[in-house]
This record gives sequence, C-alpha cells and structure tokens, in this order.
Amino acid sequence: MIRVRRLESIDEYRQLADIQKSAWGFRDLEVEPYFLMTRAQMFGGLVQGLFVNDVLVGFTFAIAARRGDEHFLFSHMAAVRAEYQGRGYGFHLKAAQRAEALHMGYRTIRWSFDPLQSLNAFFNLHRLGVLGEAYERDIYGPGQAGLHEGLPTDRILAVWRLDSTRVMERMAGKRPRLRKDLPSTYETDPVADVIFVEIPRDIRRLKQDDPAIARRWHETTRRDCEAAFARGHVITELVFTPDDQRVFYRLESPPAPGDAPDAPAG
Repeated sequence: MIRVRRLESIDEYRQLADIQKSAWGFRDLEVEPYFLMTRAQMFGGLVQGLFVNDVLVGFTFAIAARRGDEHFLFSHMAAVRAEYQGRGYGFHLKAAQRAEALHMGYRTIRWSFDPLQSLNAFFNLHRLGVLGEAYERDIYGPGQAGLHEGLPTDRILAVWRLDSTRVMERMAGKRPRLRKDLPSTYETDPVADVIFVEIPRDIRRLKQDDPAIARRWHETTRRDCEAAFARGHVITELVFTPDDQRVFYRLESPPAPGDAPDAPAG
C-alpha cells in the first residue's frame, strides 16, 4: 500500500537523514537537519512522507517563501531511497505535494534542479509541467560528494503553476511528443523564438569516465542557457532525437499575454 501524508512524529523526521544519504550519497555534513523541517512544517511549509507498506521510503520538504508580492512554496528536497527509485514514487510525492499546497492556498511551487541531469529534467519538465525560468550559478559551492561531486552546483530555477492548464494536463498524462526532428540550424540561430540547447544523455557516467568532457558539457550548457535566459526565453520541454541518442532543452521566447504556457485554467 502506498500512502503520502504529512510527517508527524520526531522518529519519522529522524529517518529523513538516512533517506538523503541513500538517495544522493550525502555525507553527514550535507544532510538537512530534521529539526529545521519540524519548524518549517509548523510555520507555513510542508513536509510529507511516502510510505510503502508503512515503511517511510521518501519525502518532500518545502518552505514558505516570498518574492516581491508573490507567496509560494519553495520545494527544497524531494527524495526516494535508492532501492525504491524507478517505480513512480517520485510522481506520487509531487502529486501529493501539489494537492496539499493547493489546499493550503498556494498556487505556485518553485524548486531548482541540476541542468545536466537529463532524467530529472525529463521528470520535472515533461511529467510535471514545470517551466525553467532562470539559471543560477554554483548555488551551493563546488560539489564534494555523491550526486554533486566534481562540478559546480549550477541549477535551473523551476516554477510549477499548480492550477495552470499546462500542469493539469501533464498531471493527467496529456503530454507532448518527446522525440522530434530538430531544425538543422538550431545551433547557429541564437535569436530564434525557439532555441534548443543540448545536454548530455548521462552526466553521471561522463563524470566517472571522462571528467574533462563532463566539465566541457557544464561550460557549454551554462553559456547557452544563460544566453537564452538573458533574451527572455523559458525552458518549456525536454526533447530527444528520434534515435534517442541526443537530448535537448526546448526554450521559447515569452508568449503574448494570455497565451502563456502556464496561464491559469478556466
């Protein structure tokens, strides 16, 4: 049986350290302390756990946030134990987080993700329907261990408009085609309305097999994404070539008012 609910007991919160280590290879120093999460839960944030047959195997941790006049949740963590990954539990967690956030009165959740991790980008953009709205450089300092080891911790800032048509369709399984024939001039047309930025298929393997090539991927992805964001583009999708060998972000220039891909439904 699968169940997602708010965490309640201190014992449940204490288990989150082990989940972080399992999911990301974190060291003790990198683990978020559980007592911070208890305070976030009490004062406008949201901490939920995923239970499989009454065993806590994953969680989300979001804090109450504000930027300008907009109040939203910032989802700092979403993790599933390594041995439970690849079973769709991440989607269960995010769907429950969305439902509870709407119940709390929030209409937006933001978080950041590694621009080089293609599987996570696929999950965020294609399955959940987030948009990539900004590129952030090295927000945690150079990675020292586990998932982050070996490269600067650059991130894409994602915005999840919870009641938008785009998000409701993605959550209902209505998703666009993933494999596309890309225009032959995409690499030399930096001012187009639609831009494609290539990222590595498997950055984890590259970091292990050829760190120099991994660093070059980081440099070119940072350069191309920052240039596109500087022109006002947003990331709308992750697409693959028909042979599945290459993967690209699709970035689009801002739409006309009322035509935005994250406009509210209804």
